[in-house]
Amino acid sequence: MADNLPELGATGLVINLYEYLWTKNNLLQTRCMYHKCPPVLVPDTILLRNKQPVSWYFSSFKTGSIQRRTKDLTIGKVVEAVIRRQDPTTDVASVYVGAAQGDVQPITEYLSPAGMDYFLSTPPSRRTKAGLLQTFVLPKGTSNFIIRVNWTPDVCSLDSCININKLADPELDVQDRAATNDDKNCVLIPMSGNVLATQLERLCGCIAEHVHLASSQQFKVMSMIINFKIDSEDRVWLLWCEQLEVGDDAGRLIQGSKADARLLGDVSDAEEDMSTEHPRKQHKEGKDRSRRDSRGPRTPTRKSSSGRRKSSKYAEPEVVDSDEEDEGGSERGGRRP
Repeated sequence: MADNLPELGATGLVINLYEYLWTKNNLLQTRCMYHKCPPVLVPDTILLRNKQPVSWYFSSFKTGSIQRRTKDLTIGKVVEAVIRRQDPTTDVASVYVGAAQGDVQPITEYLSPAGMDYFLSTPPSRRTKAGLLQTFVLPKGTSNFIIRVNWTPDVCSLDSCININKLADPELDVQDRAATNDDKNCVLIPMSGNVLATQLERLCGCIAEHVHLASSQQFKVMSMIINFKIDSEDRVWLLWCEQLEVGDDAGRLIQGSKADARLLGDVSDAEEDMSTEHPRKQHKEGKDRSRRDSRGPRTPTRKSSSGRRKSSKYAEPEVVDSDEEDEGGSERGGRRP
């Protein structure tokens, strides 16, 4: 089974992690049932190549599993399904996450229905040639936020990245009130020692164990940075992974930083941008720097929390290996397109 899986390990945006979470085998099922691992909830996440859909991942509330669709995908179906999933209390419909080779962190752009239409209709730039479009998860509270978890087998630090503006503020544009990586509009608060921090650390341990078993023990997660969100119903959602390092069982690091770029097509740093993209600001000595292309995506290099805690070894989350659509439209984390 591992021979059919893509390589793993990247910085910027780890696209391949969704396929590993979707993959299962009999050993994974048995261990999940025995250890009662928490489910991994993934919002409708559409992987894009040159702004065209490649595959669609989502969680089913009915089965508690991650599912995938790869057939009959079109931009029209993507837009229709994302708008259908939009919460009526907000004008934010989706978020685009993308990266080019060499990027330390992904760029993110929060989109209204009109903004999403425009974004998908324009030619891709260097940082929008490969990425994902994800339905917007309405956060708990009045401001948008994500929880950024920096995990290793031995230590785990968590930061809550909070937008200081009200999500419903009509005086601000979508990006200013939804972005979670902007020095001007966001604050970073370290987390530790509470129930949620323990839950997220355990969930990351489950994900790492799942990757190890799904790869037939070829890949052992050495470190990863994953973004989560808590919704208005206190559910935990896995949004995207921006860094993942894997090694072999002996602890030797496996270089795989180009794996995700190969999955979605060649994305060369030497390639000319099709737009008038602004140069990316480089990360220097932990200072927050922002970068954005000509269409607005931007991401600073964020500070990490100094709070660290020991973690133990956990079993993997349950997933499903199926391209079948979930028939229970109202029972799933992402609706069928």
